[in-house]
Amino acid sequence: MLKKKFLLSLIIFQGVLIVIAIIAIIIGVFYKYDNDKNLKDISLTDLHIDDISLLDEEHYQYKIIEENKIIFQIIDIENNKIKREIIIEK
Repeated sequence: MLKKKFLLSLIIFQGVLIVIAIIAIIIGVFYKYDNDKNLKDISLTDLHIDDISLLDEEHYQYKIIEENKIIFQIIDIENNKIKREIIIEK
């Protein structure tokens, strides 16, 4: 009797782990899809050469100064998509 209860609890525990893994995979897929959707394209004609600095071999940084904030955009060199945007309020 004790063996049956132990095996049943192991089966239930395994089922719970499988359900958690499936939920984690679904969340990961939606996060990746949402992250790709939020990437923006940037045109090279809109950039001023004085406001660009090279970060590494794959990214450059573009600085935009507006009325009350400074925006730093990290842009991928290969496809000109904004990877990250940092906004500093004055």
